[in-house]
Amino acid sequence: MMQAVRRWFLQPYPFESRWLSGLRSGLWAGLFVTFFLFFFKPFGTSVAPGGELKYLGICAGYGLVTLLITLLVNGFCLLLPEIFKEENWVVWKEILFNLFFISCIGLGNLLLANMLWDVPFNGRTFWVWQGLTFAVGIFPTFFGAFLNQTKWSQKYAAEAAKLHLPAVHPSLAASVTLTGENQNEAMTLQADQVAYMVAQDNYVQVFYFEQAVLKSKMLRATLRKMEEILANWPQFLRCHRTYLVNFDKIEKVSGNAQGYRLHLTGVEETIPVSRNLNEVVRARLTEII
Repeated sequence: MMQAVRRWFLQPYPFESRWLSGLRSGLWAGLFVTFFLFFFKPFGTSVAPGGELKYLGICAGYGLVTLLITLLVNGFCLLLPEIFKEENWVVWKEILFNLFFISCIGLGNLLLANMLWDVPFNGRTFWVWQGLTFAVGIFPTFFGAFLNQTKWSQKYAAEAAKLHLPAVHPSLAASVTLTGENQNEAMTLQADQVAYMVAQDNYVQVFYFEQAVLKSKMLRATLRKMEEILANWPQFLRCHRTYLVNFDKIEKVSGNAQGYRLHLTGVEETIPVSRNLNEVVRARLTEII
């Protein structure tokens, strides 16, 4: 049982850090808090006859706190992209992040109560409001993570199972020369030697085969420049903001909660596919040549 729980905590989990998705999440969370407080009246809340509209306004205030905290936390994620890389995001990180998020909402709730009713701001009230906020948010955090991870894993695994491997593309030239920005920085390879490329800051790491051994070399360049160089080789396609892959090397496609994963012949690492490029990759994998 504990092993199964541990494996689940280490499962990949989708993570989107964009203003639009943050706003959408914040609106849903704010509405949930507003209507949960209004309809369920937790913690012994009672509303005098005729005071329903005023109470709804108070509930909406706490919903607004949730929305603002969501936007602030989303902005924090955007400022620290290296920490919140989706490639490294797993279930336990998602849960821990949401517990931090709930704690921030608890602090915001206390500040609102201090403004509305002069609730003192001290250590005791801090922990009381943390407890109240966690009482509302702890179950949705764990249950939501379970449902989300299960739903997306099953979706992408099922879709990946239906995909076909691409046909091998005939190269328009026997070799390709990849150039970097530094002086005399270039490497010439047979097109079918190149497996994939990864963008790393101002560099691109080129993974290629030499006598059946996978090797790599760093070039000072952008992935966009590599795309331009490889424009005449249809087997190369950018499948992620940081990955460009040789589709002729794909031997298997799998899926997890973050989307499709491409398995290349002779390569241990699996290549992620950005969810916004799913259609492009699916079209390439299912095309008939």
